[in-house]
Amino acid sequence: MGSPKELLAWREGTFLTELVREVTQDGMECLLVTNHPERLPAEIKRAAGVKITPDLVPSAGPISGIVTAFRICQDEMLLVLSCDLPFMDREQMNKLIAYAKGQSEWDVVVAQVNGRLHPLCAVYHRRSQAYWEQALQQNELRLMATLDKLRLRKTPEGLLDEWAVFNANTPEEYELAKNEEKKRKTGER
Repeated sequence: MGSPKELLAWREGTFLTELVREVTQDGMECLLVTNHPERLPAEIKRAAGVKITPDLVPSAGPISGIVTAFRICQDEMLLVLSCDLPFMDREQMNKLIAYAKGQSEWDVVVAQVNGRLHPLCAVYHRRSQAYWEQALQQNELRLMATLDKLRLRKTPEGLLDEWAVFNANTPEEYELAKNEEKKRKTGER
């Protein structure tokens, strides 16, 4: 991308500031796991309900972030979101959380859109923590390898707006997001 994705200009701020605003607007606490807190905008550092921490274990991508979140948070369920979801909003988060709460016998509820799983848009139950700890210990850093060991529930197609799980990994995808945002603002859908 050429620069940190979470700091790309978006709406009134950046991908990250907008996502944090959506998470915290109704009082939900937000834990940011980052090994580069110096890059975070000042408004995030002083925002109410936001806690910032580096990985508590050797940095190993998303798995070390999940392990860190479980070690810090006491909640039974964790909503895990990547920092580059420009269209993720409170409505979509509520749908995902409500769906998870309505399920039984699950370890992780993963967003599924157009047949594709999005493990960084998911709700993880505390009982999955040992699996993530073991994956880190065994240096198995592929999320899907650990997810295959868990009781996984996929959201039904259509539950979430397909753009809610869209992540911008390339300049072209960033342009797609900006074009979609423009369409949404002008009603050109």
